[in-house]
Amino acid sequence: DSLKSLDIRFLIIALVVYSAGISCIVFRWGILLKAHGYHIFRLFLWQASFIGWFFNMLLPSSIGGDFYRVYDLYKNKKVPMNENISAVVMDRIIGTISGIILLTITYFFGMFEYIGRNSVIIIFSALGGVIIFFMILFFPRFFRINIVLRRFKIFSKIRPKLSEFHDRLISYRYKIKYLVTALFFSLLLQTFFVTSYFLVNLSLGLQMKYLMLLFTQPFTSLASSVPIAIGGMGIRENALAFAIESFGISRADATLFSFIVLSIILFNALVGGLIYLFKNVFYKSKGVI
Repeated sequence: DSLKSLDIRFLIIALVVYSAGISCIVFRWGILLKAHGYHIFRLFLWQASFIGWFFNMLLPSSIGGDFYRVYDLYKNKKVPMNENISAVVMDRIIGTISGIILLTITYFFGMFEYIGRNSVIIIFSALGGVIIFFMILFFPRFFRINIVLRRFKIFSKIRPKLSEFHDRLISYRYKIKYLVTALFFSLLLQTFFVTSYFLVNLSLGLQMKYLMLLFTQPFTSLASSVPIAIGGMGIRENALAFAIESFGISRADATLFSFIVLSIILFNALVGGLIYLFKNVFYKSKGVI
């Protein structure tokens, strides 16, 4: 019954806004590459981002898209691996930080009244784990990680490479201007996604507040980043339905909402797949002919 009353106009706008959000990855990624002195044409980053979105649906979490972006930039733009991977890792870190910022803001603006004490404990325990992970990543010597690596012979050959990569990664600490700009685009990206969720809400006539979805989107995004499901599917939809039900929405409407969001994500993945097909099959075939 809810599907029958769906307002397709809001749904189309939601799709366009979500796609615009993916395009923000181009600016965030490009800024982080500029910090290393690499100025890559934005159209190239745009097609790599959408193709990466396609590969996100093939491996756990969004690791498939990260692998593709690193490979594409190394193969076609000759960006060295250390600078390349560090930019993608920092891109992921800033995306996570922007999600944490939104969750924290919405929590103190009253979302704790809806989600319950147990959920708050789970959310902030997960956020604490993320923060600890980042601390270990940026300050490994403080946590004696270097001593641990020395004890295992398997790491002896790759230790110099790991050290070189880590030096590139922590060099971002001295490039505050680039990090702040990247964080701005990351928050803008999150805003596009939240707005898309809000438009889906309008298409279903659920009348949820924008603030509710400002909590829901980063919550589901962080949940789906746990690398135990292909493309985050299942985890994302359950987390999304759980969050929406917490706001008093029926389980049927919450489930439908999560499937519509999944459809939007899959549509953009299809666009990325078509770009990949054109780039690696039709375009190359034309070159051979």
